[in-house]
Amino acid sequence: MKYGNKNGFTLIELVVVIIILGVLAVVAAPNFINLKSDAVLANMETLEGTLKSTNQLVYSKAVLEGQEKLEQGSIVNNGTTIMTSFGYVAATSTNIPNAIEGSFEAITFADDSFEADWGLLPLAGFAVVFLPKGYSIADNCLLLYAVLPASNDPLFYLPLTSDC
Repeated sequence: MKYGNKNGFTLIELVVVIIILGVLAVVAAPNFINLKSDAVLANMETLEGTLKSTNQLVYSKAVLEGQEKLEQGSIVNNGTTIMTSFGYVAATSTNIPNAIEGSFEAITFADDSFEADWGLLPLAGFAVVFLPKGYSIADNCLLLYAVLPASNDPLFYLPLTSDC
């Protein structure tokens, strides 16, 4: 008896395809899981670069206005007042958003939650910690920015990225 053309897959063929797809998923999944970490690290590097570039511009303007030696000064850039410390962007959670564009939110405690892309935690009046959204200081994923006037290079950037 003739049954006509076979227009389908056998059960064995389907099982083999499912096994191959499963193996591919297991091999490829770790690459996709790591994408969040890579994105956070890239954003942190971009933020650090933006801070460095902004500080060069602000310092140039402070020098032109004779404020590079003032512990507390200010410059006006495009109608926005930026507080300075020895000519550099003062490291305060209220001043940073005046100097660089971005989504920032001032926080008071290391474990505060925030909705902005970056939480800004002030430290000791001369430093600020940038925390990516969804992280706290305990996560060891942050960027520390400080102006240290007593050193030869007063700007201090410390990215901690071991747990991003």
